Amino acid sequence: MNGQLFNNENQLMILFGGTGDLTFRKLLPALYNLQKTDRLPTRFRVLIIGRRPYTSESYHEQMRSWIEGNARFRIDEESYQRFCEKVEYFQMDFNVPDGYGPLRERLNTLDPDRSAQRVYYFAVSPASFVVIAQDLAKAGLATQNPQDLIIIEKPFGDDLQTASEINEVLETVFVPSNIYRIDHYLAKEMVQNVLAIRFANVIFEGIWNRDYIDNIQISAAETVGVETRGNYYDHTGAIKDMVQNHLLQILSLVTMEKPLDESARSIHDAQYAVLAKVRFPQGEELGSSLVVGQYTVARESEENRSYRHEEKVDSQSMTETYAALKLEVDTPRFKDVPIYIRTGKRMHKRSTEIAITFKKSFYHGEQAKNDVLLIKVQPDEGVYFRFNIKKPGQEYSLQSVFMDFCQSCIYENRINTPEAYERLLFAAFAEDSSLFTSWDIAKNNWQFIEDLNREMPRQNVQLYFYESFDDGPVQAREMLERDGREWVEEKVLGDDFQA
Repeated sequence: MNGQLFNNENQLMILFGGTGDLTFRKLLPALYNLQKTDRLPTRFRVLIIGRRPYTSESYHEQMRSWIEGNARFRIDEESYQRFCEKVEYFQMDFNVPDGYGPLRERLNTLDPDRSAQRVYYFAVSPASFVVIAQDLAKAGLATQNPQDLIIIEKPFGDDLQTASEINEVLETVFVPSNIYRIDHYLAKEMVQNVLAIRFANVIFEGIWNRDYIDNIQISAAETVGVETRGNYYDHTGAIKDMVQNHLLQILSLVTMEKPLDESARSIHDAQYAVLAKVRFPQGEELGSSLVVGQYTVARESEENRSYRHEEKVDSQSMTETYAALKLEVDTPRFKDVPIYIRTGKRMHKRSTEIAITFKKSFYHGEQAKNDVLLIKVQPDEGVYFRFNIKKPGQEYSLQSVFMDFCQSCIYENRINTPEAYERLLFAAFAEDSSLFTSWDIAKNNWQFIEDLNREMPRQNVQLYFYESFDDGPVQAREMLERDGREWVEEKVLGDDFQA
């Protein structure tokens, strides 16, 4: 099986940040899942780089509990031992240049003839990307080798300037097309399903335009607060943390034209073409089309604190933990169709979903309710469709009914659906960049956010406070009510499903 999947069956992954939360919770379980499904290269090894004084054996003991708690397959001894044989730990402080000489020696031992495809994974803060890349180059470990890949985590910088500086350095060390920028939302099952729903169904493909769609809503709500990320989040906020990458990426898949083919280049070109046409309201209209908020609580406790009382957060912080924004895509397909996006922490439910609301129609003089297509991304996956029928009986009266497909309610789907990082790692090993973000897209999105942030103080956009575990500031509801619309809050089958 493997021989048909990879250009190079000999792959060596060098993972910086090997003792961090991302590695333990996501990357190691994903690699274990890939082994269990026989979707790793035949000669695959991973060298874990970390500062803590582990040996390979003690690291294996440490990672076991994380794999048990986060992998979708149960651990069995034979599989786990085979996995441990692929995992080696190398103690090193990647901020100290002297450590790269010993690293070079170890890699030369593991790959003496330089035949392995090296996959460098930077599971570290973006502030360290430049340091690691430059020191790898100085040590002769990354020199525009056409088969070497690098995977980096978002955020790609703190703003357009830092993102550009990071990209410039990375492109001098690695072949530009071999830089894989992760936005894990792109690899979620139902986000991937957006294109299938649009282009594999005649009933939707023909009406996916301004003539039939009244509005589009993209929502990403979390019940958690900032937890241990206060220092990072207080310098970032909801707009940079979620809108700049995740929500704009989803928006591009919902509104882009059909790609010329299934290649990564065609998909990225189609995404970029529509993202370059995304517009936010200008001038005074922005003040009524953007709502930013910050969670608070009526009574403080250790378990439930206001944002300003979270660890490593400024007690007078004006950072937004919620954002709702009205956008438009200036293309012939969607011109004048409002697109409402919202995201927030400490909301009343955890849910990421895409709602397509179709225009109203009349039947026997009665105005029908809007048809709604709801694509549920997480935590439950599925598709919900609300439409109208005639009520049984002699009278001509309408009622709304729905069809609800809860994909994650089916046991076989749950165990057979790869996690996002599992899908991303496999794609990278197979040199498929379609699930990753191109530099053109990242640059465009940063420019969009900077334009928005520059305009906000000019239009006196205020920060509103909302109670934790509510549905956000009331002003966000009022924003849609002024347009004669409302946020889609349908109760669907998947909402009641317990994994």
